[in-house]
Amino acid sequence: MEIKFLAKTTTTKAGVPHPWPFAAGTVATGQGKLITLAGQAAYERVGGDRVLIGPGDPAAQTRQTIENIKRLLASEGATLANILHMTVYLVDAAHFAACGKVAQEYFSDPSPPQTLIVVKALAWPELLVEIQVMAMVKA
Repeated sequence: MEIKFLAKTTTTKAGVPHPWPFAAGTVATGQGKLITLAGQAAYERVGGDRVLIGPGDPAAQTRQTIENIKRLLASEGATLANILHMTVYLVDAAHFAACGKVAQEYFSDPSPPQTLIVVKALAWPELLVEIQVMAMVKA
């Protein structure tokens, strides 16, 4: 299986590179196992109680969410490097910089393609960020 990231600096019609830090897309070829994770949030996933990590702190919630994603991917033999695409939901566009900075700590170059969507609310009012991913590993 091969994963190829499309250029992270796409060119506009005017020929100016777009300074986006994430890849524009991903192409996966060969035999593999596709892993899809529903939207993950900053709840501690260890133990029976649901405890929010980082109430009111978008960076802390992003970090915990990515840690949760890492654990779930690891359970299927995958890592963050196997992510084909991420969809990030934020309740406030003002959180973009803080969340993006944390995400860049976890992803090496090239970072997976990402779609960012700002929503009015998530499933619980204390959530500031939710991340959904698709990943692929060798079968």
